[in-house]
Parts: sequence; structure tokens; C-alpha cells
Amino acid sequence: MSNSNLLKVLSFSILFSLSFAVSGIAQQLPTEQPQVNENFTDADYEQFVAINMDLIPLQQDADEKMMTAISDNGLEIERFQQLFQAQQQGNITDASDDPQEIAKFNEAGQQIMKVQEEANQEIQKKITDSGMEVQKFQEMSMAYQQSPKVKQKIDEMIQGVEE
Repeated sequence: MSNSNLLKVLSFSILFSLSFAVSGIAQQLPTEQPQVNENFTDADYEQFVAINMDLIPLQQDADEKMMTAISDNGLEIERFQQLFQAQQQGNITDASDDPQEIAKFNEAGQQIMKVQEEANQEIQKKITDSGMEVQKFQEMSMAYQQSPKVKQKIDEMIQGVEE
């Protein structure tokens, strides 16, 4: 298993955790950044890495389904990303004035949201089945992204698993 696959999964877990945390954080602390918990046991780290390794097939399957949804709707991945960026900035009509292309983009987007929702449910199940609370997994994912100390420890553990 390569470092890039594991790091993809860690990125995926971060996205997963952020999708659950963003609305709550935004409501609770609209102007403050939450404190990052760095106090995890070695067992927590081992469990976190093991869960992320178990998530690799889920992430790969979800990625494949999302790419298929885009291509099945007649769009190139790069074009979908351009339209998505434009939509996020509130100006999709600047990126395309073709109603058919926008309809394809919207349909692909709906399918992608469904894939992400299903993947999130499977991820939650894997986390809880492993015995870790989803909240702790989210904390560790956020810490991996924001704390050099936590990132270094997890990256070292990943390298150890690969050897």
C-alpha cells in the first residue's frame, strides 16, 4: 500500500470529518477557529491509522463512482471541476452559458452527492464498528490537518505499517 493511497484516505477522512463539523463549528464559533486536540494515546493513533487503511477501498470505490457519474453525464472531469469552482464562487453562468451543459453538471452533482452520502454512512459504520467514536475520529482528522505534531506521528506510523 503506497503512501499516496494512505494520504488520500487521510484527506478523505478529513473531508468526511469536516462535512460533519463545519455546520456545528460555523454556528458555535463564527469568528474563532476551534482549538485542535493533540492529546491522543498511542492506541488512538494506531486505531486511527487502521481505520484509515480500512477506508481505502471505500474511498477508491467512491472516487470511481463519482468519476463515472461525471462521464456518464457527458462531462470531462476537468470541465466538471471548472463548473464546480464557478458555482462555488456564485457565477456558474460566467463559466457556461449552455443550459444543457449546466443541466449535465447539475445531474452529475446530484449523483455525486448521493455517492458521498452513501460513502459517509459506510465510513461512519466502519469507524463505530472499530470501536472509535466518530467525534474522536473527526478530532484526529482535524488534528492531522492542522497540527504538525499529530501529522508527523501519523505519517511515521503509516511508514511503519508499509515496511
